[in-house]
Parts: sequence; C-alpha cells; structure tokens
Amino acid sequence: MVTWIRGEGLHAQTKEWARGHVKRLEEVGITPKLAVLLLNDDPVELETQRRFVSLKARDVREIGGEVEIYELYSAPPERRTKEALRLIESLNRRDDVTGVIIQKPLPPFVDEKALFSALSPEKDVDALTPENKKRLLTDFDLDRDVLPCTPAGILELFRLYGIDVRGRDVVVVGKGELVGKPLAVMLMQLDATVTVLHALSKEREPYVKRADVVISAVGRPPELYKDNPWRLTGDMIKEGAVVVGVGGKVDPATKKWFFDVDEKSVAEKASYLTPNIGGVGLATRARVLKNLIRTTYQVAQRVLSPRLVYEV
Repeated sequence: MVTWIRGEGLHAQTKEWARGHVKRLEEVGITPKLAVLLLNDDPVELETQRRFVSLKARDVREIGGEVEIYELYSAPPERRTKEALRLIESLNRRDDVTGVIIQKPLPPFVDEKALFSALSPEKDVDALTPENKKRLLTDFDLDRDVLPCTPAGILELFRLYGIDVRGRDVVVVGKGELVGKPLAVMLMQLDATVTVLHALSKEREPYVKRADVVISAVGRPPELYKDNPWRLTGDMIKEGAVVVGVGGKVDPATKKWFFDVDEKSVAEKASYLTPNIGGVGLATRARVLKNLIRTTYQVAQRVLSPRLVYEV
C-alpha cells in the first residue's frame, strides 16, 4: 500500500515557526516584505503563476508579513527586460523590501541572466542569483541556508518521511533552473546516483523504469501541450519506487489543474507518492516562508545590527 508524502504538516509547522520570527523582527522595527515580479504573458504560464503567487502571498500575510506584486507582463516584449531591471534596482535599494521573487519561467525574450545578476543575493528568496547558486556546489545546510524552494521542500519531505537517497538511483525528469537542475545537484551532494532526463533525451522510459526514486518536474501535461508532452503513469515505474510529482499547469480557459503524474495508476505501484494537491506545492510554500525569514534577517543585520542572530 502506498504511503502518501503530504505537505500539510510541514506547511503548518513552518507557518507557526515563521510567526514567531516575525514577532521577534517587529520588536526591532522590521517586517518581512516580499516583492514578486510577474513577467510571463503566455496564457498557461500566467494563469499558473497567478495561482502560485496568490497562495504564496496569502501565506506571507498570514504570518504577519507584507506582499507587493508587480505585473510586468503587459509591458512590450522589447521593453520588458529594461523595466524589470529598473524595478529590481529600486527593490534592491529599499530597506523595507526584505525578499524578492522573480517568478519563473520567464518568457524567452527576457534576459534572465541579466535579471538574476542584478538582483541582490541578500534578498533572493528563490536562491537563483549566481552567488546563491554557488552554495549548491558545496555542503549546504537544509535548515540555515537560503536554498531553491521546491528542491529544498522536497528534501525536507524526504527527511520528514525517512526517505534516504544515499546510494539510490534517482531520476529527475526535467532540467529547469527552478527545480530540476538545482535538485539534481543537491541530490548528488547527498550521495544519490542521479540521472537527469529532458526533452532531448533519446530514451526516458528505461531510466525511469530502473529508478528507485522518480521526481517529475516537467510541467507539460498532454491536455495543454502537443509539443513534447509528458505524463508519468504507473506502467512506467518499477514496483516500490518513490515518486514525487512537481509539474503542474492551469488551463486558462477552464481554470483546471493538470499534472505530471497520473496519481491513480502510480499509487498502485509506488511505495511513497506525493499527492498532486497537498504535496510538493505545500512544501514549496513552506520553504518560501523559511527563505523570506532568512533574507529578512540578512537585511536587518545590515540595516539595524549585525548582532541580530538568526536562530533556526
């Protein structure tokens, strides 16, 4: 029988932990404030990002923080990078803004490298600036470091459920900068044997079939994409595999979610499985809160006092 890897407990525990830190920070005159930039005007991506951002914003407000959402997707393509850079420079200077998320994926015409190079690493909640990415190549601290939210959330779920990846064959489907690539690096740091599959991989199913752990982070459900669609089904995995579903998109016409993993068929063979609703998404949201608290302390240490200590 499958064991469901649920994120509700981690999410609730993190919110309570964050509320305590917000009270402590307010005592010294600073309130966590998250700024989010939306730049992608693709209908599916925009609908999905709006849904994610609304949930993140609700979490931040519920712990006593503040949120500013900047909708830059209506700017002309030729001006969008420049407008985003101007805004990022302003957010970097503002001491009341303690964390920034540049919501990914970005449209192809936006200069992603320029945006993340311009963003202050001190306020980088998604840990995607060049400086913060370097942390993944050395030993990282899951509790103390600002780490990519979804990969770190998945590793926190593994720890919570006692899933040890050391020496195990792990397949990550998807090599995106937000999830697949950083997660693969983090898993290798934990001594997993990692294979990364992507759209140009010649054969994906044989690797998936052999894997002890399968993490699907594609986000191209067949219902919404005809070019390189992906869905993980039960016949594709071996008996007893651990399966983590990350990818999901919202149909802008029906507002319905579609996911990477066929939950019903995979549950018949997997030993552990994240539910499409209530699994990795909640773990990601929990990590956003944890990272925002950490970046707020970094801002407070610079603005108020370097003696202000961040305590896990």
